[in-house]
Amino acid sequence: MRYLISSMTVFMMVLFSLALGRVANAAELRQPIPGTHALIDVRIVTEPGQVIETGSLVIRDGIIVDVGPDIDIPPDARIHEFAREEGQDPITVYPGLIEPYLMVDVDVDEDAETPAGRHGLINPDRRLMAAHWPEDKITELRRAGFTTVVMAPSQGLLRGHGLVANTGEGGLSANRLGSPFGQFASFDGRAGGRSFPTSLMGAVALLRQTFADAAWQAEARAAWARNPAQTRPEWLEGLDDLAPALSGSIPLIFEAQDLLDSLRILEFIPAGNIDLVLVGHGAEYQRLATLRERGVRHILPLNFPETPDVRDENDRDVSLEALRHWHAAPENPARLAAAGLPLMLTSHALSAPGQLYERIATAIERGLAPEAALAAVTTEPAQWLGLDDRAGRIRPGAMANLVVVEGELFRENPSISQVWVDGQQHVLAALVPPAIDPAGTWSLTLGLGGMGDVEASLVLSGPVTAMQGQLTVMGNETPLSDVRVSGERVIATIDAGRLGGSGTISIRLDVDGDRARGTGSGPFGEFTVRGNRTARPDDLEAST
Repeated sequence: MRYLISSMTVFMMVLFSLALGRVANAAELRQPIPGTHALIDVRIVTEPGQVIETGSLVIRDGIIVDVGPDIDIPPDARIHEFAREEGQDPITVYPGLIEPYLMVDVDVDEDAETPAGRHGLINPDRRLMAAHWPEDKITELRRAGFTTVVMAPSQGLLRGHGLVANTGEGGLSANRLGSPFGQFASFDGRAGGRSFPTSLMGAVALLRQTFADAAWQAEARAAWARNPAQTRPEWLEGLDDLAPALSGSIPLIFEAQDLLDSLRILEFIPAGNIDLVLVGHGAEYQRLATLRERGVRHILPLNFPETPDVRDENDRDVSLEALRHWHAAPENPARLAAAGLPLMLTSHALSAPGQLYERIATAIERGLAPEAALAAVTTEPAQWLGLDDRAGRIRPGAMANLVVVEGELFRENPSISQVWVDGQQHVLAALVPPAIDPAGTWSLTLGLGGMGDVEASLVLSGPVTAMQGQLTVMGNETPLSDVRVSGERVIATIDAGRLGGSGTISIRLDVDGDRARGTGSGPFGEFTVRGNRTARPDDLEAST
């Protein structure tokens, strides 16, 4: 068993080393089409709990101008119809999702001089610039259905201001919405080497002093402005940017590493003027009464623990606490919602944004209302950001940020075919009715460029409209996350997390009888695929 896992890890390392940068795991086509569009005869979820079973919506110049079951379609609109086979799930249009916490690395100039009287981990005046636009992350979020994002600096104790942007093309200059947003903080920052702080106690002490200095500066400068005859107080560069968070005019978003960190933050920031928002960790249910008492808004990751593998007797040393958390963690969102805490869900801490759907589906199975789940990625963050008149809902006057999906959105692998950002259509997977039945066993060769070929086996089973399968490489069998047949093409995806990577691996095969050729892509590279069908379902049944 250990040999197989090791071999698979080697395969993943070879695959991930094929390219220097990330490669898209699904094709995307941006459509340069006229500014007026009509999506007709579709199911429309206008907001949580509000559904138009059959209706249309009209977009003009990036804004929704009309939506309803019986509306007039402008003569200059480009018509978007969505053909579907009998028995196929309806095409549903949802509001674009909002990601409330995308961490962005900011290059720190080691040679830059820190302002006098300020520590290098304290940067409340930091602002994200156009050069910080994380193109790969934004593209990945858009393909997962996120159309608006809150970007936050990732380094330090006081990290500075974030910003809000849409996820369209054109970088920050084409997508930024409004002024800098909030102030971001964490107790997790540490100085390098032997510099202070090297411990949690030191980090807390440094932040406490910084908050006190910022409050003193705001009060002293205000007193001096009222009476300039008195001695002018010393000015500490950057601390003016912390004052709005201390007065509650902008939110203070504090990332907690675990439950003890949440309690520590609540003690550090007592109830009062500060508009505190906690970025959670998944164990909030363990001290729900304390959190309910404060009523703090939460940005909640869905990083549920993996099922403990106890098949090998050497790996059965799992603590009772770990087992309890594994069982209870999927109920965490439902418990917070039932407690009345304002709740937003984030893909933060997941290896790929698209994994959020599987986790939300699990949370719904464990008690979270579907309407609450949708609100947590649409209307709740829109209201928090002051964008509830422009985002989070499908209604006249809102930005044309939409997700087009076959059937329901909150399931393990939703079939998202289009994402619209500011009225710009991004086609992800234009599926057509199946023209082949690829069921059977396929012997494949994965071409890894200069690294050579790797043999693999692909087994596909079930009806052509609801196939399942598994890929075996180097003796390790991995189930497919999703299989779609579009025309004469098979599109299969695998959760790379099962193989020690992150994101997804996608395989696209064009089938001609019992032969197939195509390509694949993973988080760090592309590869070729060729193969032959060695057995059909009838052959397998006859042999047994």
